[in-house]
Amino acid sequence: MPVATSPARPVDVQVRIGGRWIAGQALSHRDDEVLVSHHGHLVWVNQQSVRTP
Repeated sequence: MPVATSPARPVDVQVRIGGRWIAGQALSHRDDEVLVSHHGHLVWVNQQSVRTP
């Protein structure tokens, strides 16, 4: 499994889940996935489902 890299600090992003864009913070990246935090929940999502506000 590739090693995940972490930015210096979280980055505000929007994530498309179930056809809706929700706010979150990007915490780390690996391959084409982004680790996103949303109200304390962590999930890896495809980078194509993430945008900056």
